[in-house]
Amino acid sequence: MAWTLHRTEITGGLYRGLLVGSGAPPDLEMALDGQVIGPMTAAKLDHGWQIEGEMGTGPLTDGSRTVVVRTVSGDILDSVTIVTGLSAPEDLRAELSVLRAEISLLKAAIRRLNRT
Repeated sequence: MAWTLHRTEITGGLYRGLLVGSGAPPDLEMALDGQVIGPMTAAKLDHGWQIEGEMGTGPLTDGSRTVVVRTVSGDILDSVTIVTGLSAPEDLRAELSVLRAEISLLKAAIRRLNRT
């Protein structure tokens, strides 16, 4: 049976999703770097199964880490990539833009002080 997992939210390291398919759901687990970090629970709903699992602090290290939700047989149903540490290039460009604006304000203030 093919199962489809729709991520509904991640809050405080808790992954929640809706698993859709027929029959009893497969046993699911979360893995990081190929190592199991925890099991997933499944609660029956009218339109599928509510899936929950705790990611823990393992993904919170400098760099980019991907947590996968998979069946215990290894079929990946979803993945979450977490980026921590240094800012992304877009953030650096935004910061540079703010710094340029601040420098312009300082230049204008210094020019006013020199005129008096």
